[in-house]
Amino acid sequence: MPSINHTTNENETKTVDRSKGAAAYNDPSWWYDIRGFFILMSTYQVTLWRHLAFFSKNLGERHLEAAIGSGTFMALTLAYSKMIGICQPQEIIGIDYAERMLNGAKRLFRKRKNMQLIQADLSNIDFPENYFDSVNIAHSFHAFPEPGKVLKELHRVMKPDAKLYVDVLLHPRGGSFRRWLATKVNNFCYRKGILARTCDEHETFSQFTEHDFDMVESYISGNTYHVIARKR
Repeated sequence: MPSINHTTNENETKTVDRSKGAAAYNDPSWWYDIRGFFILMSTYQVTLWRHLAFFSKNLGERHLEAAIGSGTFMALTLAYSKMIGICQPQEIIGIDYAERMLNGAKRLFRKRKNMQLIQADLSNIDFPENYFDSVNIAHSFHAFPEPGKVLKELHRVMKPDAKLYVDVLLHPRGGSFRRWLATKVNNFCYRKGILARTCDEHETFSQFTEHDFDMVESYISGNTYHVIARKR
C-alpha cells in the first residue's frame, strides 16, 4: 500500500508506530507490488482499473504523489491518463518515507526528467505554501500514524482550490465472505505493520472538513471511501 481507530473486533484497538511502519517496507519493491495487488483486491475490493480511472482525473501542472511507494501505481496512472488524453503534469514530486520503496521508484522513473523523488515524512514537507495544483494519496491513508498532521501539511502546500484525491480503506463491509476475506487480510497487514487503521466514512468526512478541506465528492465502492476534497 498513511484520529480514527479501527478494531478487527469491536474491542481491541490496533495501532502502528512509525518505526514498525518503516520496517514493514524492507521487502523488495517488486514483492511489495505483488503483495499490494492482492491486498488491493481483497481489502479495498475495487478493481485496479477503477482506481486508475479515479486518480488519473487529478493530475495538475504541479502534482504531488503522496506516499508514492515503489512508483508502480503512479506509472500506471500516468500511462492510463495519457491513453485517454489527459494532459500530463509539468512537474511531479513523489514523496515516501520508506527508502527501499523509494529506490524502486527511482529505478522505474530514472528517465523521467520532470519527476523528483524525495524521502520524507508527509507531516513535514519541504515545499513552500500554495505550491501544488493537485495531490493524490493512493492506497496509503490507512498507513499514516498521524493522518491529521498529514492533512494539515498537505493543506499548507496546496494552492487555493487545488484538489486532493484519496482512497480510504473502510472497515470490512458487504457479504459474509467479503467481510471475512477483508478481515483476514487486514489482520495480516496489522502484523506486518503496513496497516495502522481502517476507517469509518463519517469520521473520515469530518476529519477532512476539520482540516479546512471542502468535500467536492465522496462515495463508497467496495470497502473503499473515495474522497475528492478541495483546499479552502
